[in-house]
Amino acid sequence: MKKKLKKLMGVIILVAAAFLYAHIAKVHNIYNTEIDPSEYGNTGILTDLGVKQEFVCAEEHLDGIRIKSTVTESAEQILLSYSLKNLSTGEVAASGEAEGKEVKNSKFFEIPFERIENCKDKRFELTVVSNVPMGTAIGIGFAYEKNREEYTSLEVAGEEVEDGTLILKTVTNRFDFETFCVFLVFALYVILFMRFLYRLFK
Repeated sequence: MKKKLKKLMGVIILVAAAFLYAHIAKVHNIYNTEIDPSEYGNTGILTDLGVKQEFVCAEEHLDGIRIKSTVTESAEQILLSYSLKNLSTGEVAASGEAEGKEVKNSKFFEIPFERIENCKDKRFELTVVSNVPMGTAIGIGFAYEKNREEYTSLEVAGEEVEDGTLILKTVTNRFDFETFCVFLVFALYVILFMRFLYRLFK
């Protein structure tokens, strides 16, 4: 009886651990991940004219956005301002500011915001501007693929980029069933393998 109880407790602990582990920041790419990064274009240094990217959300809610960024020389004195508009309602769903020192060259820069609900299949427009005037040689830019993905549009400094999509990911903090299953399968494999080794060398 005690042996069965121990096994049951072990299963419960394993499932609970998998459940906690499977709460992740789920990302969805609006760009084509099969394109070689060496072929990416660059928006150039962001100014007060900014960058606008339209996309469709694949999740029920949104918790943030990640954009692949570039830094020219330094971003210490740069201030980025962003807003996310729900195009179906015309309302600004999120807005805020971020310091340039948080942006790293050739890395994904995350813009977090309070959770936005009822997002699935809705069109959004992300706008990012900086406090850099035109003609400045120091600042922050964003990478983009030289192709326009379906249901997207890109605008840089007030000009539409016909063939371009920002290297952008949406972020949703939620339980991911796939991660849950992978964790369980891996854990069971390790447990069975260890039991096999124990019996082999017993």
